Amino acid sequence: MSMHDDEVARMDELEGSLWWYRGLRALIIQVLSAHAPDAVDLLDAGCGTGGMLKAIGDAKHGANLNGIDLSAAACAFARRKTGAQVVQGSVDALPFPDGSFDAVVCLDVLGYRMDQRAALAGLHRVIRPGGVVVVNLPAYQWMSSYHDISVGQVRRYSRKEARAMLKAAGFSLERATYWNTLLFPLMVVRRKLWPAREASDVKAINPVVDKVFGWCLTLERRLISFGAALPFGGSVLLVARRPNA
Repeated sequence: MSMHDDEVARMDELEGSLWWYRGLRALIIQVLSAHAPDAVDLLDAGCGTGGMLKAIGDAKHGANLNGIDLSAAACAFARRKTGAQVVQGSVDALPFPDGSFDAVVCLDVLGYRMDQRAALAGLHRVIRPGGVVVVNLPAYQWMSSYHDISVGQVRRYSRKEARAMLKAAGFSLERATYWNTLLFPLMVVRRKLWPAREASDVKAINPVVDKVFGWCLTLERRLISFGAALPFGGSVLLVARRPNA
């Protein structure tokens, strides 16, 4: 299941500016720099409208960028935005040869209706031995809400569940932390106690609030860079490696 085209268009419009996307991009670039500094061939599995691919390209000049997404509209946005090789397809049926990539990012994708086991087996297959996968997941099944319905998401994960899932797929875990921690109480209030009737949370907000929210993610990113594992949050970030042997 993929996002509706109106949600895809809203993502394309806002992912360059909204606090959430800015924070996610900065966090993933930080993690790739730390865990896969020499990666050349990269895949964004579930690349959406291409904001992350563009950020990776800006940070890693000369990298061979690849993307895949189920949405034809998202693929078109991503191609125009990045110039990357973007194919339409499902993350649980990756159309790439074995050992194609040094690093793969898969961000907020495994919560969609798909064969998660096949998706993880495919990620393991297309990564070269010693290569890295960076996975971001929505946290806590009890946090499912109008937002998940709007974007087509059916599954959220605890850190324990996410770690077990990657280990079962044959990966060696290097990092696992929650994030979006400081703002999580507000997220609970918004999504569980004061829910919107329709649409997702992907929308423009007051610029001052946007800046404050961005600062919160900047602080968390610095803590994570020092090795901290945050105890709870709206998302789970995992870094894993395909073993050499």
